[in-house]
Amino acid sequence: MANFIGLDKGFLLLSTYNSSAAAGALAWRFVKSTALLTVDLNTSSSGLVLGVLQENVDQTKIATGKVTANVRMGGISKTTAGAAVTVYTEIMSDTTGRAITAATSANRVQGLALQAATAAGDIIDVYLTINGRILP
Repeated sequence: MANFIGLDKGFLLLSTYNSSAAAGALAWRFVKSTALLTVDLNTSSSGLVLGVLQENVDQTKIATGKVTANVRMGGISKTTAGAAVTVYTEIMSDTTGRAITAATSANRVQGLALQAATAAGDIIDVYLTINGRILP
């Protein structure tokens, strides 16, 4: 995807980024900031999300602590669905950084689904909101 108006930025991946995943960092997952210019997989539906990781990164490279990856912080991005999602539904992150239908108070809306997902693992386009509003 193109870099529109500076909405993409390179961030250092935490050297222990999702260390339980042999595949490393997977594209199209929500990430959170852990320190200045460092990101990790988002594992909370109520925390602040920085954006969506735009590329896959091998676990061996991540372990060096020197890998920079592209993160989309606003605008339109592809995202991995964590369950079926209806088009034009507000979405939030699940505990594995995937998009699910926004529900339950105190969780944060991260964007709007621009495509429907029929099952977990589908890749859909979403319109990302910055800092996500908290559900009442």
